[in-house]
Amino acid sequence: MRELLLTGLFVATSFAETGKFGSFTDSNDVGAPPLKGSAEFTASTGQYKITGSGSDIWGKADQFHYIWREMSGNVSVTATVKFLTEGVAHRKAVLMLRKSLDTDSPFVHLAIHADGTPAIQFRNTKADNTNTVDFPMEGPGIWNLKLVRQGTSITVWIAKDGAPLRELGHTINQLGSPILLGLGVSSHTKEATNTVLFSDVSVEQLPTPAAKP
Repeated sequence: MRELLLTGLFVATSFAETGKFGSFTDSNDVGAPPLKGSAEFTASTGQYKITGSGSDIWGKADQFHYIWREMSGNVSVTATVKFLTEGVAHRKAVLMLRKSLDTDSPFVHLAIHADGTPAIQFRNTKADNTNTVDFPMEGPGIWNLKLVRQGTSITVWIAKDGAPLRELGHTINQLGSPILLGLGVSSHTKEATNTVLFSDVSVEQLPTPAAKP
């Protein structure tokens, strides 16, 4: 019995926030926005301050700032999100899975807009239009976001101002592996930047479920 219990035990692997970008490896502007973005990681607090500009993460091409790491298989990312700057209501912060840094790359993300509108948004193939499932606007606040990929299933959770996480929805996505998992910020305008504070960030490699006998 003990052997059966041990073989059924799976442990997620978390990535320590020890590098220049904490749990992530790289920081890039996507889509060459005219105002350059940036990412700062503070090891003592585990917080990321990300500044991005650009027209949006939308349509057939994106402009935003992205901090990311390459991963494969089943993954999970969570973060608490606070907008630090004023600006366009639809400026956004996202937890994203992206195929590449190309401006028209396939992706799927959980977005929270500054006006409190959450959405699952995705581009299924390169240079395709972006699709969206918008949810009711809940007003500005501090947001706890979670995105999990298990196989081709993407599930997202959300909570506002310290409330318990609740499942928001799910979709099926064929991004494959490897993918670039990370945090993104867009200002929804080429004329201003948007700065967002990400805290309580967790990036995990999830185990592959055991095959049923």
